[in-house]
Amino acid sequence: MKLNLPAFARVTVALITGSLCLGVSATAIAQSSTLTIDVDVSQSSGKVKDLFGANKKTTFSTGKVGGTNVNAASLYKAFGVSQVRLHDAGVDLCVVYTAAAKQNTAVTPAQTVSGCELSGTGSIPTFTWTPTSSADADLNNPNNYDFSSVDVTLKEIVATGASVYLRLGESYNGPNNTGDPVAWAKVATNIYKHVIGVFKPTADIAIDPVYVEVHNEPDGGFWRGSAADFYTLYKETVTRVRAAAAAAGKTVRIGGPGFTRSVLTSSTVAGNPANGFVNAVGASNLDFYSAHHYNNCATATMASSGAFLRSLRTLVDSQGGTGKPIHVTEWNIGLGQSCGNEFFAEQRTQSFASGVLTLMQDPALNIDAAHFYAGVPIMSLFDFTSTAGKAKINPSAWAFWAHTRLRGAERLSARVCQGAACVDGHAAENLSLQALAAKSGIGQAVIVTNDSTSTQTFTLNASGLTDAAVNITISTPPAGVAEVNAVGVPAQADEAMLQTLLASATKTSRNGVSVTAGKISQSMSIPARSLQFIEIKPTTPSLVVQADCVFDWGERSYPSLFVPAAPKSRTEGNYYYRPYETTRSYLGVTHDKGELHYWDTRVATSPSSLGLLRDWLIPSKCD
Repeated sequence: MKLNLPAFARVTVALITGSLCLGVSATAIAQSSTLTIDVDVSQSSGKVKDLFGANKKTTFSTGKVGGTNVNAASLYKAFGVSQVRLHDAGVDLCVVYTAAAKQNTAVTPAQTVSGCELSGTGSIPTFTWTPTSSADADLNNPNNYDFSSVDVTLKEIVATGASVYLRLGESYNGPNNTGDPVAWAKVATNIYKHVIGVFKPTADIAIDPVYVEVHNEPDGGFWRGSAADFYTLYKETVTRVRAAAAAAGKTVRIGGPGFTRSVLTSSTVAGNPANGFVNAVGASNLDFYSAHHYNNCATATMASSGAFLRSLRTLVDSQGGTGKPIHVTEWNIGLGQSCGNEFFAEQRTQSFASGVLTLMQDPALNIDAAHFYAGVPIMSLFDFTSTAGKAKINPSAWAFWAHTRLRGAERLSARVCQGAACVDGHAAENLSLQALAAKSGIGQAVIVTNDSTSTQTFTLNASGLTDAAVNITISTPPAGVAEVNAVGVPAQADEAMLQTLLASATKTSRNGVSVTAGKISQSMSIPARSLQFIEIKPTTPSLVVQADCVFDWGERSYPSLFVPAAPKSRTEGNYYYRPYETTRSYLGVTHDKGELHYWDTRVATSPSSLGLLRDWLIPSKCD
């Protein structure tokens, strides 16, 4: 049967949501040899947030892989990278705006710089970017802009299916500033306007970025001007980008400025832009606050990561940003120059990445976006540089493989207990295990992370189940670094080998587990420095279970049409259905024939059939 998939795209829905607070204070945990993970599938709270971004575009050049050009797009897509932040990606003001005066001011006399490359010597090279004219005629002259590299980058990202996270600023060329922050803001705004297709437009380039971030690490090595000049630069950019978005009929969420991992310290230093930033620029000029999180490679712990993220939340609130979302626009276990690139091939990076992804789902932190640094080529998810002709998948990539499977799913109550003391699974950084649970297809899934140095045994308890028996599948990704051939020009991961690798997770099944009083209890173990993806599914799913799964999938797949999501399903006569009150629409299935129906009462006098429900189970992954 040919499925009428576009039929879902005609549906616009309004849904009724509810939430239940499940927070448990992360206090001191009593020591015990007993670890349990308690999941209540009847208790939910919000959605699993999309925090699966990465820094760096998919293409780069290296002399070690069958030529100089590499494209990691298939790996980004296969492991679920959903957003690409355009830092260190050639989308820099000093590259795009060609009519600027660019100088290395650390030498005497100051030396003119070609493009964005520093020349000359100096103990602390300093890059100064200043328009040759502040006249709008020059700043808005399309001939003064070169978007060729920007356009290539944008097309490459779109091809992966990921969204664009637009960083307006500079990559590292030594500490930099500008003598004209207003002109800087005007140029930055024109870059945004180009991306959305209204300034020096390029055919087929009209992207609406999900977010726009102003600058990068101004409290560290990326800014050497005054705090006052930086605040002017920031506010002017926000005002102008918002005006440009409104004129183009776009909605933009803009914030920044991507403070360093040392922001907790730099925010106390007089004259540093991080000191009182929110109050200085005004909370109304901040749709989100962004900062970076890098640990110390040798001593990194989940506890230190949890402490940093919670302290960051406190800092933002104390500066007048209460309620403002946080974006962690760079994060990793450590920095490459201090760790050595080979460090990122260690198994530890898998549990650390999975643990941080779990921590950031804590609703109290209000983190809306996050970007691993980096996708490629170093300290990365994917490594094409270490061995000629090979694409290496580092252990951290499997954290994305697991967590992205729950993107947008309804988050379920999950607690980790040591003895009688329990904390929320996303706040269990002081225990050996962390847990994140959510609805998954026709059942539920739990991601368990073991960041300890030894195998951990635990008991998985699940309650609130409505079926008589369930099947349990435990998937454990392969340990260590995996390799696939890098083939073609540009060099890409061999597709057949990649698909074999994706299917290589060790799977252990426990079928027909009896459910007693809505509960199951299973003893399990998880290797050191690893994660597991545990699925719980009914052995014989009912029509109702399958229908709810398809309804959920439709709402996730077409979020712009199904807004808001997840009204309570109802039964009336021969129909099991969901009512979408705002659009006066219904999506339902018949009990007798198992037909999926859609009815928009504004334009139709009766429901229309979308075919049999069973034919939707495979495309919706509800089989």
